[in-house]
Amino acid sequence: MRLERGAPRLRLALPEGRLVLAAALVGALGALAAILVRGALEHGLHAIYGVEDVVIGMGSIELPLRALFPALGALAGGLVSWYFARKGSQGVADVMEAVAVGRGRPRLKHAIGPAAGSILAALGGGSIGREGPIIQLGAAAGDLVAHPPERLRSRFLPALSEREVRALVAAGTAAGFAAAYNTPLAAILFVLEVMLGVVTLDVLVPVAIATAIGTGLTRAVAGHGPLYGVREFAYGSGGELVAFAVLGLLAALAGHGFVRLLGLGEHLFAKIRLARPFRAALGGLLVGLIACAMPAVSGNGYEPIHMILDGEVTLVFLALLPLAKAAATTASVASGSPGGIFTPTMLIGASLGGAFSIALIASGLVPDASVGGYALVGMAATLAATTHAPLMATVLAFELSTDYAIVLPLIVGTGIALLLGRRLSPDSVYAAELKRKGTPSQVSLGERVARVVKARDIMEPAPPNVPATMPLPDALDRLAEGRGRLLYVVDDGPLRAISLTTAKTFWRGLMRGVPTPEGATAGDVARGVVAATPDDSLVALGEKLFAVDWGELPVVDPRSPERPIGVVTRRALLGAFDRELLQRDALMTQVARASGDGHDFLELPDGHRVAVVATPDWLVGKPADPGELRRRFGVTLIAVRKDIGGDAPPRWYDPDPEVVIAKGDRLMLVATEQEVARLVTAPPAAGAAGDS
Repeated sequence: MRLERGAPRLRLALPEGRLVLAAALVGALGALAAILVRGALEHGLHAIYGVEDVVIGMGSIELPLRALFPALGALAGGLVSWYFARKGSQGVADVMEAVAVGRGRPRLKHAIGPAAGSILAALGGGSIGREGPIIQLGAAAGDLVAHPPERLRSRFLPALSEREVRALVAAGTAAGFAAAYNTPLAAILFVLEVMLGVVTLDVLVPVAIATAIGTGLTRAVAGHGPLYGVREFAYGSGGELVAFAVLGLLAALAGHGFVRLLGLGEHLFAKIRLARPFRAALGGLLVGLIACAMPAVSGNGYEPIHMILDGEVTLVFLALLPLAKAAATTASVASGSPGGIFTPTMLIGASLGGAFSIALIASGLVPDASVGGYALVGMAATLAATTHAPLMATVLAFELSTDYAIVLPLIVGTGIALLLGRRLSPDSVYAAELKRKGTPSQVSLGERVARVVKARDIMEPAPPNVPATMPLPDALDRLAEGRGRLLYVVDDGPLRAISLTTAKTFWRGLMRGVPTPEGATAGDVARGVVAATPDDSLVALGEKLFAVDWGELPVVDPRSPERPIGVVTRRALLGAFDRELLQRDALMTQVARASGDGHDFLELPDGHRVAVVATPDWLVGKPADPGELRRRFGVTLIAVRKDIGGDAPPRWYDPDPEVVIAKGDRLMLVATEQEVARLVTAPPAAGAAGDS
């Protein structure tokens, strides 16, 4: 770092340095969020039940209250989540979309609601994991650092690129995961395998830094040991690996069944015509009824996993617990209680592995089988089957035990579980959620990004079209007057068009003295065209454009395909690919719509960018005169953003000489980097807008 002469602002000298600083700050904030969530749960449980163990607490209260508590907690959590949902709440799928393709922002104000609702539902004994809100808060921490308040940004950190913003959101996600489980390596792999799907250095470095900082701070508060304590689980011989392979197969079946049960539960609860808080309360009541017979289903599963790893369980208990936990988690999550399914999945897998080991011991096949060791392998294998992330699952189980002897069984179990799990369910549990939002994840990162951008984002509206009854000479004149290569012909049938190739035939005839057929209309010579829909992705548009020679596609509404609503040109498609895949902003720039329902792509002059800059001190108090700024600096002033005070968000104003620029305003410009630099650094005497 260096302090620039004559400037009281501390800035990092290198772009890499600022990203390191930002990632470290994200890690600290992610750890803080995890510590607050864990602290709220521990103090809340102690206040309600007198103990910090939710299973013991639920088991100590009378049956009527045991059935009622999860319903009340789910109702309270549902009300909080419903209130924040009206203001734009988010889930893990939104975090995945922000990390995977850079779409959307996991804002802190949108993550607080689900986190608070999840805590309330968990305090009532709901069967949900705490990793969901912690991951959301961690991602929100990354977004907060990437988009700090204006005063902090202008004083300490310059604006970050889109890649850096995406990397910080990923770093916050990893920091939250690491703080939740005290497993830094698994946290990194969770982001790379589950959230991102690929390994890129521009994401790996900030993720690693944030994870290290977050884990260190969390361990300073919660302790340094593994989440479930230090354990040693050795297996007998190489032949025992066959048993672990069989366990991997069983874990894949269990994971697939759990995912199917979650989908069925969501389908059934969606049919219940109740407000979301009351649906959540109904799901909580079902959890309470299950907890009356088996209190161990309460909470995220941390306490029963401890018991299983210690071998303090019976075969009957282990046989019933996965079924009861799967049903309880489905009732909680599918009904609308905010929370995660990661730890509940771990409990299902641990129960399966423990039961399998006891069966091996009873049958005499493996007399010295370790209940805890098989539980760890079952846990990791079930996670691998549901998340399709075998490395993350293997490393997670290893970090939870710190026993290297368990690594080989883990590799065998997770590998077998992944092979069968992907055959049974092509999409992981998280990918399925992302897919429901319209973003596929089982493809390359480039294709994933290309499938997010739709035709509606890049189409030019209102393409030229004429009725089929228009006389042919008039239609040819319309085609000649326009700059497109097609003139669309509209009637009651499928959309058709007259191409330049067709028009050349008649123009050549006119040059040779051959008139157009008398009475001919546009409909007589029009031909069918390949059309796109507003929801076609860049991938689909590229395939359709490749099949035509005229370099453009009409966009039609599927409900009225006879009339074009826009047109996608090959130039627009190339510009969108340049913007989204290369992220250069060299040909086009992306602009988010104020309504929040999508993005538009704008073509820019060569070498120009859309830039938002802080108001230079010399410009404060001057009129927002776009003509004067254009004449002096070459910049095009698009809008001025002003903070109107109170709780209202800042507002953009059209540039006008009557609008006075104030300190703290932001200027949106179209300009080259050199022009922006001249505007920002102009001396007061020579740069005051309006001075002659």
